[in-house]
Amino acid sequence: MSGRSSTRLAIALLLLAAGPAFAGSDAAATAAGSQGPVNGGTFYAPLPPKVQEDIGDIRPAADAGIMSYVTVQAQVNGQYTSNASLYHSRDDADFLIAPALRANLTLPLNKNFDVNFEARLEDFTYSSNQKLGFWGFSGNGYLEYRYKPTWPRIYMGVEPYYYFTYLNGDRLTAAVAPVAGIDDSISLDRGKTLLYLGYHFGEYFSSPDIDTRQSHTVTASVTQQLQRNLYAQLYYQIQYSDYSVYGRDETRDVVGVSFIHQFTPQTYGSLFVNYVDNASNNSLAKYETVNVGFSLLWQF
Repeated sequence: MSGRSSTRLAIALLLLAAGPAFAGSDAAATAAGSQGPVNGGTFYAPLPPKVQEDIGDIRPAADAGIMSYVTVQAQVNGQYTSNASLYHSRDDADFLIAPALRANLTLPLNKNFDVNFEARLEDFTYSSNQKLGFWGFSGNGYLEYRYKPTWPRIYMGVEPYYYFTYLNGDRLTAAVAPVAGIDDSISLDRGKTLLYLGYHFGEYFSSPDIDTRQSHTVTASVTQQLQRNLYAQLYYQIQYSDYSVYGRDETRDVVGVSFIHQFTPQTYGSLFVNYVDNASNNSLAKYETVNVGFSLLWQF
């Protein structure tokens, strides 16, 4: 398994496994937080082209058409959360449904550089706290570099997002961010064990500006193949965010475990549980929540 492929596999399993509660970018996290004085949990709708026992080099042949570099995925996440409002003083359990549609283009420029573009349409609907629901668009554009196939991936680019509230249809929050990061994975035991470690930096310019912030995120995971199409994963993330308004800063820890199953070459599913602890110098922004749920994905 090449370094490029194993890193994409690690990211893919991590994102699918974590479901709607895991943090990897700040887009929907901030949208959820905009419902109140806190920065909420991040939501995802990802998965890569192929999650298989022997993924190999997932890039198409050099003479392939551009559409062979495109993947389209539809995902449905369902999650019980012990603290839907993400307030420090509330025990507000709810069930969340988060469908998403994602299109990705990863185009190799040469043996060292790739460009990656992704667009997502997302919706977040709460069973009881319907006023917290929102929908919108997010995406990213990255220039990715590897000195050698087995070396870490270094990337830089931009991440925009735009979300609307279901409460009155108005814009909830929007932002654009220059971003950069580095990540890598190590495959052990003939590919059955995958270790992943990544760092992500973002400088988010937001409207309203209360969400303008600088964030630093470190993510680590261990993925173990149990059977040919069954994986178990333990993951941890710490994210520090420095908000320019009111001098607020927050540190969010996420730890979780999940099981991921590949039903068919185009269909995947996961069961997950995770714990989120958000610490802040603003007492109103402190919260804890436990999330349990599932994720189903279809790839076209």
